[in-house]
Amino acid sequence: MYRARAEGITFTKEPYIEDVGPRRIKSMKFTALSDSEISKIAEVQVWKNSYYDQTRKPIEGGLLDPRMGLANASDKSGTCATCHAKYDSCPGHYGYLELALPVYHVGYLGVVLQILKCICKGCARTLIDEDLRKERLKKMRSPKLEHPRKIALAKTLIDRCSAMTSSKAVKCLRCGFINGRVHSFSCAITIGIDLKSNDYVWSDAVKQNSFLTEHHCPVKKAVSMLGIIHDTSKCIDGNLEEFRSAISHTKEAKAPVNLTTHLLDPLRVLFLFKRMPDEDCELLYLADRPEKFILTNIAVPPIAIRPSAMVGGSHSNENEITERLKQIIQANANLRQELQEASGAFKCLV
Repeated sequence: MYRARAEGITFTKEPYIEDVGPRRIKSMKFTALSDSEISKIAEVQVWKNSYYDQTRKPIEGGLLDPRMGLANASDKSGTCATCHAKYDSCPGHYGYLELALPVYHVGYLGVVLQILKCICKGCARTLIDEDLRKERLKKMRSPKLEHPRKIALAKTLIDRCSAMTSSKAVKCLRCGFINGRVHSFSCAITIGIDLKSNDYVWSDAVKQNSFLTEHHCPVKKAVSMLGIIHDTSKCIDGNLEEFRSAISHTKEAKAPVNLTTHLLDPLRVLFLFKRMPDEDCELLYLADRPEKFILTNIAVPPIAIRPSAMVGGSHSNENEITERLKQIIQANANLRQELQEASGAFKCLV
């Protein structure tokens, strides 16, 4: 009964808080934003690649959604849908874009490579033996060990694991998975159009001159590709060479079979990073969970950072950031549609 009365009480004044004076900041911690943190700081989910509707009003869910701020300074009477401030007073608010598949962040690619060199690609544990792991973890947790020493200790572990897999493939002591050398790659891909079939033709930079010229394919555009490769060509025994030789002599082998080089796509790497225990993250001296280095959500900057300029009252000039985000949204929508169609076809087969 008393609890019911207490819940019905409405306080009209703020509780008194004693002023303790200025406080000293003890430390600051910088980490990457996770997908949930990006969505929490955002005011709206952006998923449309259109700017304005037929009445020249910003489209909700688009890149100029009024909840991220006013689109241009010409709207004198308009207010932000989030803070209700005018154009000059609104600081802008973030949105977010949910990706159909995770992607690598080019700024974190070096850190991702270092982590992949140290962990098993099967069980996501470190490649060193258990005794050495416990010894290194004890040193890393020592309160007497300063920050530069911890960085140096983590670097020696990365160099040790990298040297283990550079000379030959290593079998994981825990799950038996074969681990090889991990390295990044980048290449330019040229997209042409086959005039006979009206289909797209893909060719890399080495083959583009001969292949596209031979098939009379006009070049549409050139794009660059960035990825991570897991190379286990330096196998422990000769069984792999015997199997490759046997495959090459079969009638069914119309194309060369690559059994040693695998592409580590962001979805696979994200799965491995989520399985890493916190103790192994301490060994590598990571400030936070490694799955934050793989992008699954993209923060859309406030409109105040990328203002829209009206031209003649009927057209608008958009910022380069907005135009790039529009391309990402379009590519993301196409990928999501293809995944849904592939999933539907698989269900029909089942």
